Amino acid sequence: MDDWKEIFARLDPKDGAEDGRICKVTFLEWIDTLNFQDTVMLEVSQGISREKIRWLIEAADTDENKYIDREEFLALVDKHSRELEKIQRNNLLKYMRVAAYADEYRWWPPPFFIILLTLVQITIYIYHCVYFTELGVPITWTGPSPFCSVLIYNPQKRQQFWRFFTYSFVHSGVEHILVNIVLQLLVGLALEMSNSWWRVGLVYVLGVIAGSLATSVINPGTFLAGASGGVYAIACAHLAAILLNWKEDSLILRQRMRNKKVSSPTFGKVVSGIICVDAVTAISSSLSGEVNTTSYTAHVAGVAMGMLVGVVMLKNRRVQFWEQWLRAACCVLAGTFLLVMIVVNIFMEGIFLPMSEEDPACSQYA
Repeated sequence: MDDWKEIFARLDPKDGAEDGRICKVTFLEWIDTLNFQDTVMLEVSQGISREKIRWLIEAADTDENKYIDREEFLALVDKHSRELEKIQRNNLLKYMRVAAYADEYRWWPPPFFIILLTLVQITIYIYHCVYFTELGVPITWTGPSPFCSVLIYNPQKRQQFWRFFTYSFVHSGVEHILVNIVLQLLVGLALEMSNSWWRVGLVYVLGVIAGSLATSVINPGTFLAGASGGVYAIACAHLAAILLNWKEDSLILRQRMRNKKVSSPTFGKVVSGIICVDAVTAISSSLSGEVNTTSYTAHVAGVAMGMLVGVVMLKNRRVQFWEQWLRAACCVLAGTFLLVMIVVNIFMEGIFLPMSEEDPACSQYA
């Protein structure tokens, strides 16, 4: 019975109001949505149908006020579940637990971190476009690159430490900024609506920094521009969260301020597709010898940091004992990686290009 009390407590606010009761219509909509989830279908295929669950919920509303309060819910469990076989009772518990621990998209407060970040990137790109246009340099699909910018990562100016992060504000060409922003919004908005802004922000920032630190060591002569490290970090953090909450994330409930509706399910298929396309492109370019300016080192570092930090920072709604050890291990690995990269950048000067004064060609900063 304690399991059922916990489930009711978590279901209560998911209809838009934490008032000790659940809207029956909303409850039935959850069941309809749950029925289309493969993981749930596997859990219930041997025991209980959707129609049976709907009948139980309808019967639970004894006062017919279109709401199911705590007493009615527990009475439903105590009385009507006796009519079910043991395997059916177990599957009913699983069915309700998925809805109870499903994540929520919260529209308030709005996902301002991703929105603000995107606006800053677009503003800086527009500034660079105006700058290059005034110099008579045409803006193309793939360029130009603002090599003289005080924001871009310049391997000969590593002492200007802000560049290890601010390169994520700079983009080279229409294609570069368009792809990064679309992916950033596609993954980041959904992630921020189901997690605190600071959690997503920390994953993003660490992904960006990991990308530049790894690139500076593995490809010491490479300039860096673009938000790919951060985008891949939040994308893979999303995958890490799905793996930890694979049962609960078979359904995403969208909580709204007034209307009480549920959304369609959200999956990690888009995120996986992005990573697969990037991997295929990298392998293809390597085999064909085609010149490619994409820094796959930054991408890989962002992927690794996103997976590690995502396990630690993003919400895990049902923490199991082994997951606590996993989170500790991921925290240690992420911290060790960043520490090693920072130490190498500070003390192993011999592997890097020599520091230089400002390039005479850069009479102004772009």
